[in-house]
Amino acid sequence: MTVENCGRQVTIERAPQRLYVIGGEAGTLVHAAGGADRVAVFAPLKDEPLGAAAEPLGRAEQQPIKNSKDISREVIIGAAPDMVVTFGLNDFGPDELAAAGIPTLIVSGYCGGFGAGQSDVHDPLEELYRDVETLGRVLGTEQQAKDAVTGLRGRVDAVREKARQSPPADTATAALFIAGPDAQPGAYGKRSMIHQQMESVGLVNVFAGTDERYFEPNTEALIKAAPQRIVALYEAADTTEDAVRRAVTGRADLAAIPAVASDDILVLDFFYSGHGTLAVDGLEQLAAQLAA
Repeated sequence: MTVENCGRQVTIERAPQRLYVIGGEAGTLVHAAGGADRVAVFAPLKDEPLGAAAEPLGRAEQQPIKNSKDISREVIIGAAPDMVVTFGLNDFGPDELAAAGIPTLIVSGYCGGFGAGQSDVHDPLEELYRDVETLGRVLGTEQQAKDAVTGLRGRVDAVREKARQSPPADTATAALFIAGPDAQPGAYGKRSMIHQQMESVGLVNVFAGTDERYFEPNTEALIKAAPQRIVALYEAADTTEDAVRRAVTGRADLAAIPAVASDDILVLDFFYSGHGTLAVDGLEQLAAQLAA
């Protein structure tokens, strides 16, 4: 079988039975497609949430990593997988694994790279559904994958319908990544999953005109954007929800922002705005916070 992935034609000679899966996003997609029992080695990011996929993925050999720099070509080849599914690779590419007889599928949301900046994705949720269906075809679990996508679409549609029926007030919103009280916040443009999540709950991204996934605006740009609400993304392993809120509202240089002045801060674990199935959980969490 040959499938298209990140602009590459990837040939898989037989239905994979021994997957090497890197990153929780890739893991949740494989799980949704019905392939968790094929995962021989799972390399999640440390402390990464996995939702409903945690227990089945936990049965595989665990090789947690801190970041993409921990991904080793030699370790992957040494594990003798018949396919790799990953959020990306660092110091080597899929062609090098293909030369060793190992095809690689990259999570579509990271086709443009998994660092800050530009993404090749225009519709992250559709790419998520497509990834699940592609994995279903490759693994021979098409029906399970289709059923999973139907369920995911239904959950997203339910949130969107509720937002249409009861639209939120003060829709102008900025999604910011908060690393700590002294770190300059990063922001998310129209190619990010959080942009589409905000749209789905009835919010308007004040940085929708920025054709990037993630960028780092200066303080003046944040003040000029004048968001009435902020969605603060954070990594739960590093901080808490209360600390994140304080890191935003306690900054004197951001006090002129309407959302900061009114303390209208929603918080979301960064991993729930990624390109795995937890994005749908994150969408529901945002909707619940708006309704509270």
